[in-house]
Amino acid sequence: MIARRPGRSASSAGTPGRFVRSGLSLLEVLVALAIFLIALAAIATLMDTANTQASDAAGTTTATRLAQSKLAEVEAGLIGVTDGGSGTFEGDESVWSWEVTSAATGVINLYDVSVRVYRPEGRPLEVTLHQTIYDPALMNNAATAQPPTTTTQGN
Repeated sequence: MIARRPGRSASSAGTPGRFVRSGLSLLEVLVALAIFLIALAAIATLMDTANTQASDAAGTTTATRLAQSKLAEVEAGLIGVTDGGSGTFEGDESVWSWEVTSAATGVINLYDVSVRVYRPEGRPLEVTLHQTIYDPALMNNAATAQPPTTTTQGN
């Protein structure tokens, strides 16, 4: 945009016919560009952080689902409560490993079972679930059942 100096005519500006161009100087452009690049770098860092957290959330969801499935196998008796075990999953979940451990409680045939699912390669991730489980091998076995104790109160 071309404009005349305010308050002066072209002939009274000191040099006849001289016009003043209004615009941005090189310094102003460089400062604006620096601010833009700093903001762009901050946004890129935030996007990278968000991507990492989204990946971790998806991995945690997968690991929790796999741990729940192993815990269900323990409850069903497919994996021994007293023996435990370890291994890797099959198919799409082959990058995940699992480990089942148990400890006896103070109650007969009742065990604290821990199922640990972890990803040994890449970005490490681990989920552990704990549950108290009655030994499924003894379920519905009347031979191990204890009769309830009753008390009577006299009047």
